[in-house]
Amino acid sequence: MRDEHLPTPDESEARLREVQARIAARTPDATLAQWWSGRVEVASTRVMVRTDDRALTYGEFDTLVQRVANWGSARGLESGDTVALQLPTGPAFLALILAMGELGVCMSLLGTGLRGASLEHALAEVPAKLAVTTEDVGEDLDALESFLAREPSQEPDRRARATVTPDSTLFYIFTSGTTGLPKATRCSHRRYLANATSVSVLLDLDHTDCTYVVLPMFHIAGLVSIGAALCASASVAIRPRFSASNFWRDVHAFSATTFQYLGEILRYVLAQPTSALDRPNPLRAMIGAGVGESVWRAFDARFGPVRILESYGSSEGVIGVFNLDGVIGSVGRPPRSVADTLAIVRVDTSTGTLVRDATGHVVRCDGDEAGELIARLDDRAQFEGYSSLEATRSKLLEGAFADGDLWFRSGDVFRSRHGYLYFVARLGDTYRWKGENVSTQQVADAIAACDGVAHAVVYGIAVPDADGRAGMALVTMTVGSRFDPRGLYAQLARELPAHAMPLFVRMGDGATTLTDTYKLGTAELVRQGYASSLIADPMWLMDAAAECYTPMTPDALVRAGLKPDAPSDPTGAA
Repeated sequence: MRDEHLPTPDESEARLREVQARIAARTPDATLAQWWSGRVEVASTRVMVRTDDRALTYGEFDTLVQRVANWGSARGLESGDTVALQLPTGPAFLALILAMGELGVCMSLLGTGLRGASLEHALAEVPAKLAVTTEDVGEDLDALESFLAREPSQEPDRRARATVTPDSTLFYIFTSGTTGLPKATRCSHRRYLANATSVSVLLDLDHTDCTYVVLPMFHIAGLVSIGAALCASASVAIRPRFSASNFWRDVHAFSATTFQYLGEILRYVLAQPTSALDRPNPLRAMIGAGVGESVWRAFDARFGPVRILESYGSSEGVIGVFNLDGVIGSVGRPPRSVADTLAIVRVDTSTGTLVRDATGHVVRCDGDEAGELIARLDDRAQFEGYSSLEATRSKLLEGAFADGDLWFRSGDVFRSRHGYLYFVARLGDTYRWKGENVSTQQVADAIAACDGVAHAVVYGIAVPDADGRAGMALVTMTVGSRFDPRGLYAQLARELPAHAMPLFVRMGDGATTLTDTYKLGTAELVRQGYASSLIADPMWLMDAAAECYTPMTPDALVRAGLKPDAPSDPTGAA
């Protein structure tokens, strides 16, 4: 279905009710260990994990899980303990997670990129009895099996986890938010299994499906995509990291039918040269977040028919919206039952503070106006929150529209059209130039629409003796395409107001800016500014008089009134 033919609200509601009924019927009231035992019982002989050279059944994988559980028990792990796991995505990590569930142990899932002060903070935020790293167990199945060869394979005594309930904490996931040190987000057994069941139903998974997994397993999306497949007795093909050049090769090799994406993944797939693997292909559906309208249309035209199910949610959030109608660029239309619990409110994007009226209450946005999405809470228990009480309080908004009401702040900017929500930007993904706020996403989308552009990263950098921050765009071209500086200027002049035109363009590979969850990280780029002593990439400078971008030379900078080699920005603030 396409957005040129919007369904009526009644049609959307009917579709949603049918999906909700299926989710409710299948969501277990269980702990992870109870659920896993049931999956093994019904699918013991079906293939569960696929690698390049092996295929393990549910029963075979359970033997490995029990060996890991017995290894943990022998090291004194008991129900209620916490174990820190810092491992790359892979079958070994999955075995550790299921095994800790067998013991009733809570897990602290640490990103592989956490180092130094950030790692010390995470370990202090959620103290652990034991930490497991790649050095301990190896990152693949062969290494793990060798490590566990002498461990017994029988299930540990179930009485050891008798105190664990579906509402007990299953794991903590660390999210850095927009600023500051990582924050630990709590996820219960119930919440994880409910999310996994929801995705399984939304993708219409059954035992014939294979889900291709490249997302990190210390992130909720990666864990949920695996759980969704297991809910349907389907199989998973797990890669430790995403590779755009190997994406379609893997999809064909594993006969992968479903996939969960995040961030810039689909942009990078589109940036690859065309090949015979593009279509036909076995992929039938994918779910995720971060696909704008232009990428959606391009992916559909080149690789379709693939159902794209765009969604919105977060590790810590209480908002979950899915685009069941296929409206391009939208995260979906909230159901009537929760529509009055969501609001888009005015926010000062330069400060992140909410705009308030004369009575001190927040102000709802009008029509197509963009603002922060907030969600009403019946009580504080709805938001499982972070391990830090201070971080939890920062996401709660009291007295938004009336004394005593309580709302959750998403930190994300949305707009609404015809009842559908459209993601605009994260709060903080803006900079101020010439007295105006500039949305990095708006500028990046305008650049990405230019011929030959694979993707763009936009951020604000400090310019000496100037107020605010000037726009810098890191642009990556598709293979075989050449940068057209005059064409880019003309395209942006048509799409953007003058203050939003990026002053600088840097040609390079945006892959170097991707975070562990394939979102764009710009801290180092911001620090470098436009200092040629720090940057090897070619750079271009806007020349408004000539209506083009010109190579950035010392003379060009002087003509523009800029210092030739500006010092880097020591704050790294955008």
